[in-house]
Amino acid sequence: MKDTAYGSSNVLIRIYENDLLTRSHFERMLTADSFEDAVNVLRETPYRNDVDRIKEDKSYDEMFMNELHQTFDELLKIVPNKELIELAGLRYAYHNLKVLFKEEFTDQNLDHLFIPIGRYPVSELRQAVRTGESDVLPAEYMDSIHELQEDYDQYQNVQSVDIILDRRYFTHLRLLADQTGEEGVPELIETLIDYNNISTLVRGMKQNRTRNFLLTVLSSSGSIPKEDLLEIADNGQQYALQYFRTSDYRKLIEQSVDSETNELSTVRIDHQTDDAYMNMMRDARLQSFGPMPVLAYLYAKEIEVKNLRLILSGKENGVPADAIRERMRLNYAQ
Repeated sequence: MKDTAYGSSNVLIRIYENDLLTRSHFERMLTADSFEDAVNVLRETPYRNDVDRIKEDKSYDEMFMNELHQTFDELLKIVPNKELIELAGLRYAYHNLKVLFKEEFTDQNLDHLFIPIGRYPVSELRQAVRTGESDVLPAEYMDSIHELQEDYDQYQNVQSVDIILDRRYFTHLRLLADQTGEEGVPELIETLIDYNNISTLVRGMKQNRTRNFLLTVLSSSGSIPKEDLLEIADNGQQYALQYFRTSDYRKLIEQSVDSETNELSTVRIDHQTDDAYMNMMRDARLQSFGPMPVLAYLYAKEIEVKNLRLILSGKENGVPADAIRERMRLNYAQ
């Protein structure tokens, strides 16, 4: 799609960006003396109408997810390439597939876990899970559904739901990135998959996971060959440091090393990969034309919601400000 096709939607994105919470908002919430004082900061933001209800029943999770839902729905209406919004919201579709399969396999009602975000409604996903057929969902969704159902029929292992669908999510994500036909999007998603693979690999090594387990959970859709990742797991931490220090991810890896153990820290690597991706989004938002500002804004909105939930949950449970701050993620609002 021509870059100029995003002219009107990108103008609206610039307007929406003005309503993103700033670092100052977050810092004032962090240093507030109480949960109520932290919530009061939101009176100066687009969340102002929810302040009294949040203080009354503390239902902020639902409210923030509704805000995110409205954001995705609005952009689905105004952005010319619908596959772009589907791409950004695909993680929620796969979250809902996990919930649906767990309902089927355990005979529980898990309605409270659904997230109403995505191009296709939960009702369509539910029908596909129950029947194995759909006249609405593209083949990639059905491939994921069929693979998981076949695995469960053979092994009767509910734990495979998360493992299989996490891997299928990244396969689908990369295919969808190619299908958008947008320049730069496949490369962006490839980097995201690399970040996830690096994080999964380091966590797996720390937990002494087997080669077969890593073979199952690592994605083949990134730029780092899966065989290289498995070889790193076979050879240990020092080999991992040596390998990545000769790659494009050298700086990220060096910032993820624990100075006391001289080994990669799972906490640091999660933080560094999240921040590195946000820095890519910061660059993306500066593009005058094309789809990147749309993806950047949606990601910024997701991080805003994540940070708000972290702060309010921390304040509600008496967590010190510094401890909350450590878990927060960068945003591109100043």
